[in-house]
Amino acid sequence: MIWTARSRPVSPAVETRRIDLCGRPVSFTLKRSARRRTIAFQVSETGLTVFAPIRASLDRIERAITGRQDWILAKLDEWADRPRAPVVRFETGDRLMFRGQELALKVQDLTKGVRTKIAHDADRLIVSVDPEAEGSLRTAAVRGAVTRWYRRAAETHLSPRVHVHAETLGKRVRKVMVRDQKRRWGSCDSEGVIRLNWRLIMMDDALSDYVCAHEAAHLVEANHSPAYWAVVERLVPDWKARRKALNEAGRSLPVF
Repeated sequence: MIWTARSRPVSPAVETRRIDLCGRPVSFTLKRSARRRTIAFQVSETGLTVFAPIRASLDRIERAITGRQDWILAKLDEWADRPRAPVVRFETGDRLMFRGQELALKVQDLTKGVRTKIAHDADRLIVSVDPEAEGSLRTAAVRGAVTRWYRRAAETHLSPRVHVHAETLGKRVRKVMVRDQKRRWGSCDSEGVIRLNWRLIMMDDALSDYVCAHEAAHLVEANHSPAYWAVVERLVPDWKARRKALNEAGRSLPVF
């Protein structure tokens, strides 16, 4: 039986609900769409999401969920068994990743001025902040400095790799942009603009370079057809192994 959680829905088309599956209560997000004709499921680190037509009855949705309950429970258990990504507190002692190597975060007071500064020293990332900043203000200052540093590093190291791969293919990249993309490592639009997730700079160079090659290949084939993957293989012969490693590494990246 499905019942609505006490929390208020985000919108009429998005609701938080629960259902009993094999005697186990499972919370899920129900998303309705006027364009959808069938019911579909997605299980991720955030849990179960059910996509349904706007007029689908709860009874129909319940039957669809219970019809896939073994698969759903198995996937939920898989996610539960995966190691949780470390949460960064932006305090001295935090461990960060940079190009596949671990960095120790050190937060210290500025000796002069109030503008936050950041420095990369061997295996440390040192952030100096206004000594008067405390609590959430201090955390925000450190978070902002660290994020900006990562984005600059991504622009410095990743953008040239995209251009190298594009040149190999005889193509021109209109522009490479580093963005804060939550669910995508990269994208390439029809105008030849390639966007990369700044978090790629946390990963080993071989993995981030695979994404650069992946997006550059879209300058030749704007799809994921066999012809497209043949282009990727020209650039990165071991792309299958790198893609698998990328997916695994992405789950353990620090969250911020």
